Amino acid sequence: MPSVFFDYAEYYCHGFLTGLLKTSQKYRVLSNRDSGTGRPDILMKTPSVRGGAVILELKVAASFQKMEDADLEALAQIEDRNYEVDLRAEGYSNIKKYGICFYQKECLVMSTTYIEQ
Repeated sequence: MPSVFFDYAEYYCHGFLTGLLKTSQKYRVLSNRDSGTGRPDILMKTPSVRGGAVILELKVAASFQKMEDADLEALAQIEDRNYEVDLRAEGYSNIKKYGICFYQKECLVMSTTYIEQ
């Protein structure tokens, strides 16, 4: 299948998830904003830096068997591009990071957490 199909699928999942998360009263949801050396798909921040923040990086896998690899790629992208740097500069010390992978109607989520001591 052409890569355009998978790009479209990621855009669709991104838009759907962003719209769903925007209903949250607890978080301010930001989409594709510059942070570090790239643009994380979705950032979620509580109004107070004491509450924490969330980084979501989305991927669409070419097959069910490739979902775990895509999630690991998403988590590596968060680290490699230093997406949490702007959040830390704002004062957030509890930052959760999620790689979320979609394949057809399946979804796999993996996470890591950055807690500044």
